[in-house]
Amino acid sequence: MSGDTALGEDGFSIISKIGLVNNFSFRPSVVFGDETVITVPVTVDFPIKSSAIFRESQTIAVPYIGGGAMISTDENSSVDFLVTGGVDVRLNDEFNANVGLDVGFSDETNVGLKFGIGYSF
Repeated sequence: MSGDTALGEDGFSIISKIGLVNNFSFRPSVVFGDETVITVPVTVDFPIKSSAIFRESQTIAVPYIGGGAMISTDENSSVDFLVTGGVDVRLNDEFNANVGLDVGFSDETNVGLKFGIGYSF
């Protein structure tokens, strides 16, 4: 979207979510491009559950917000502050969709929008 790293330009991303404790997750990712970026945010998750009268309720969406570090891997590699937010939406028992917005603060503000499909195991 904007900035001088792969986070703000066209790129391919590998994203992950690792649950830490109740409602906290570690969401590392790598954004490949001209200047590859590694993001390492910790997020607060806000699960939205379905209402179920006769069966157990299930989480249908998880909005999240958090912050962490953006590590630039170019010749002038640096570690800068990152803010992130987004939502995970459950598609079925194995798959979920994700949309997220990352804002990294280096020499220029880097803004990246990510879309993805995840597998839960």
